[in-house]
Amino acid sequence: MAYRVHPAHTLRFGFIGSAEKTHVANSSTLLPLDDAGDPVDAPFGVLDESRKLGWLFGAYAQDEWRLTKEITLNAGARFDQMVQYVTANQLSPRASVTYKPMEGTVFHVAYARYFTPPNQVLAAPINLALVNNTTQQPDVNLNDPIRPERSHYVDVGVTQRLAPGLDVGVDAYYKRARNFLDDGQFGAAYVLTAFNYDRAYNVGIEFKANYQVDGLRFYGNLAIARQRATEVISNQFLFGLDEYSYIANHYVYTDHAQTITGSAGASYKWDRTRLSIELIYGSGLRSGFANTDHVPAYSQVNLGVAHELPMPGMKPLTLRFDIINVFDHVYELRDGSGIGVFAPQFGPRRGFFGGVSQRF
Repeated sequence: MAYRVHPAHTLRFGFIGSAEKTHVANSSTLLPLDDAGDPVDAPFGVLDESRKLGWLFGAYAQDEWRLTKEITLNAGARFDQMVQYVTANQLSPRASVTYKPMEGTVFHVAYARYFTPPNQVLAAPINLALVNNTTQQPDVNLNDPIRPERSHYVDVGVTQRLAPGLDVGVDAYYKRARNFLDDGQFGAAYVLTAFNYDRAYNVGIEFKANYQVDGLRFYGNLAIARQRATEVISNQFLFGLDEYSYIANHYVYTDHAQTITGSAGASYKWDRTRLSIELIYGSGLRSGFANTDHVPAYSQVNLGVAHELPMPGMKPLTLRFDIINVFDHVYELRDGSGIGVFAPQFGPRRGFFGGVSQRF
């Protein structure tokens, strides 16, 4: 809900509530171990199950205050409550200032406190007692519960119109987190399991440019980022002892982050037909022991064409054809190593896609 109290003040309120019921079952076939740690006797099965009805509630209030024609302040707070495998809450203040000193120029700076509950199905607890003295007994016999992430986030940036149709911008951000949430595929099964790092930071800068005149458009984006974390404090059993000890004493790169990500493209619309080309680039996700290495950089080129067909008494019918990875460049997103990565994953091979859409 929004209510304009005064031309300079607009109040906004909102709330959300959700319930989620999950059932997680993990079936394993194990061998018992003797005193020397060698498998003995016949295999046997164990079933580890958990069921939970979890609740999330949130509410916020915010005031948009137009201090002057050029300066706008947004300030408010949000309260979140979770009742899942753990119960926790947080009051999160946030504020931002937007400054428009002249036509086509916008500065912004913002701060926010965030509260991020874990995905309930990924946070289901594991009963380690079921696998003690078996071939599945972990190196690290610790299993603290998954906790919500709590973070501080600061963002500052500017967008500028350099010429008619040409806009450029730069945005920098810094995030500091406790109980940083992450997940990975640990073991042979293609399922994810969550865990927390004790501390983490994420810092980066993004550049963007967009040019559009008549039916011609060019765009480009470049992001440089660094995200690192230390000390696993939940579901510690997922890690080997050597990796767990290393992370406890070092900041490591998170597995889903890469240093450089970029995209660029162009499109041209002539009459009812639009032609487009797109390039994406990545410097490579992390790999190796404790994410100390990364896979090779990759790039991909896509082409597309779309055509609008007039329809009597209706909006146009759009036919589209795309070629993904035009040069059929084979590249790995992951090589099966790294934290929580136990299988290689590849980018898409050359593919041809057609589509039909009708707007009403």
